Amino acid sequence: MIKKQLNLIKENIIEFKNRVMSVLYESEMVWTRLTLSCAEFIWGFSLLWPGETFERPAYSAMELLLSEQMWGILFLVTGTLQFLIMVYTRLHHAPLGVLFAMYNSSLWWFVVVSMYMSVYPPPAGISGELALAFSSMWIFVRAGCGRYKLIGSKRENKE
Repeated sequence: MIKKQLNLIKENIIEFKNRVMSVLYESEMVWTRLTLSCAEFIWGFSLLWPGETFERPAYSAMELLLSEQMWGILFLVTGTLQFLIMVYTRLHHAPLGVLFAMYNSSLWWFVVVSMYMSVYPPPAGISGELALAFSSMWIFVRAGCGRYKLIGSKRENKE
């Protein structure tokens, strides 16, 4: 009886692991790229909007590196490139796509870490940006690793 229960638990753990691997490596990343692109366009337009966004202390580290307008332009260019790479799927795993994914992940992580370190307590309002940083990092991992086949999978992974 106990051996039967243990086998059932083992089967469920294996099924759970296979499902997690399928979600991580077979799922479409297009919606993630689209979300990143939209966020980058929103950041770009928001920073180019008339007014002084960087007067707020949360942006002090970003301001040390570039002006508000330059950050806005950078985000608009990044959003455009993100969208183009999303549309042209052959770029997902090409060297240029991997290089862009690394740059994009670095951009989001710099923005998030700099905002978290600029003010105390950490701003809860940037939790979405933290999710974007993790998403961009995962795209970099997926882009750099290429396409995988899971054991027992009938098709190649999607990007």
